[in-house]
Amino acid sequence: VTSSTGLYGFFGQANYAAMKSGVIGLTRTLALEGAKRGIRANAIAPLAASRMMESASYTKEALSKLPTSTMAIMVGFLAHESNESSGKVFELGGHWISQLGYRRSRGARFPAGFSLEDVAGRFTEITDFASGAEYPDDAESGELHSMQPPAPQARL
Repeated sequence: VTSSTGLYGFFGQANYAAMKSGVIGLTRTLALEGAKRGIRANAIAPLAASRMMESASYTKEALSKLPTSTMAIMVGFLAHESNESSGKVFELGGHWISQLGYRRSRGARFPAGFSLEDVAGRFTEITDFASGAEYPDDAESGELHSMQPPAPQARL
């Protein structure tokens, strides 16, 4: 079980966020290691009416919209033998369930010897998700990008 704090961070909760985001890496690794034996591992980031939520200043009306029973339904599905999902993270609350994933911008390839100024000059390109975004599911795709040769030097 992870949490929205592990996914998105939360002011004043660095220790909790680090631990909960670590659950995601652990889950993905357990899924890889367990695959050859048919063992699946998934993580949920639930938002439910719990004691912790009561102490977080949620109103009774808000908490009434977040039954814990819906968490049990999702966990039951993920644990069922018919479920083939593994290494995934699901965010859920109330009557809503969503799978989360990673997104990578197209990025920019630089020539050998590039500088901080080169990065600054192309930072918009590096952070642009509008065109060429990828949805990686493993570390290999990032390694493939990283192992490419440098961009050719610009001719003056």
